[in-house]
Amino acid sequence: MRFKVLLLCTSLLTPAAMAIPNVWSSGFGQGVAEHLIKNEQGDTFTLSCDVGYSENGELTGVSFALANGQDLSPADNRKVELLIDGNGYWLPEKLGWRNGDNAWASFLEVITKASAFDVYVDDKKVASFAPTPQSTKTVLGDLSDCVYRPAGMGSPPQHLNPDKRVDMDVTAIIV
Repeated sequence: MRFKVLLLCTSLLTPAAMAIPNVWSSGFGQGVAEHLIKNEQGDTFTLSCDVGYSENGELTGVSFALANGQDLSPADNRKVELLIDGNGYWLPEKLGWRNGDNAWASFLEVITKASAFDVYVDDKKVASFAPTPQSTKTVLGDLSDCVYRPAGMGSPPQHLNPDKRVDMDVTAIIV
């Protein structure tokens, strides 16, 4: 249900650049940043970052739809993985649990550098995308806020936000 809402939001936020295949574009509405790419067949991959809709980022995730409108987003009964540079990356249905959050962090690290990726649903290749390097750099350049934030945590952990590290003074006590 959550991803159906995201797909609806995606359709409302789709900028004109979405007409050009393999170019990342983005939009923002009601606290959710949407990063979208459409391939030459018309399939759409969406990366949603809840940067203010909720306290914990509960709407952060991905959705994927074929050109015919069939929703193949991650779900309890559907495994979605990306093949990027010869490595597989499982995409969790939702975040807020250790395995899902770890998989999400690995995915975010590579999607920002991917020159191509294939989408597999239940171990079958269903789509391929070849984003332009410039659109990847421009649109996906900083995804540091695209994480699940446990209640009371505020900003993401420093290891998921390397550009915003806080330098700390360390004093050693010698006895």
